[in-house]
Amino acid sequence: METEHLPHQIVVWVTVAVVQHSPTRWTYTLTEDNPGSLNDGTSGDRPIPPDMLCDSYLELFDWLCLYGFTPPPPDYFAPTCQEQNEGAESILRPVMTRIH
Repeated sequence: METEHLPHQIVVWVTVAVVQHSPTRWTYTLTEDNPGSLNDGTSGDRPIPPDMLCDSYLELFDWLCLYGFTPPPPDYFAPTCQEQNEGAESILRPVMTRIH
């Protein structure tokens, strides 16, 4: 009996910085694995360079598309009310749409 090979989803992590300011000032850092893990940027056919910095959502959108991800809408990266109330300067969001 053969086991069907299930596709493996690849996760890219996006750190959004300066979220207490206007979204036009936010910066986005892409990391292919959970930031700080030993596997940063090493999985997949086209690994994302470690700590790739994007200065705008449009730049982030382009890079996600280039690396085979479907970019979430801009509001996905917005801080929650709790994150804002806690004064978070940066937040972390997973994007899990790349099938490998």
